[in-house]
Amino acid sequence: MSEAAVNGTLRLGSRGGLHLLVGDEHYRVGADDLKPLLFHGHVVPVTGLVAEEMEDGSVVTETAIVGHAAMNVFERSVKVFTVAGHFIVPLVSVQRVVRGEAASAPLFPLIPEGCP
Repeated sequence: MSEAAVNGTLRLGSRGGLHLLVGDEHYRVGADDLKPLLFHGHVVPVTGLVAEEMEDGSVVTETAIVGHAAMNVFERSVKVFTVAGHFIVPLVSVQRVVRGEAASAPLFPLIPEGCP
């Protein structure tokens, strides 16, 4: 699947973290990571649940880092890099979602420079 074909949505979680819904995948930026990302421009982890089926048929799930989120150079947008694709969302949209002023914001596919 090409990166341009993947759509995503950014939503506020019940515990203050951000949820990233990308196709059938669900990722999260923890509430404790929002201030370092939005106010200090630090790179923060994006986590997701990874499931593994054991030999006895049981399923074990664990939280794993599956990407990262970072401010762009001019601090006007947030770039999100995950195993499902790379996305960009305007900073003002992220701030509105975090403050509860908007229910969600779209994640726009980030296409590397030089690609048609």
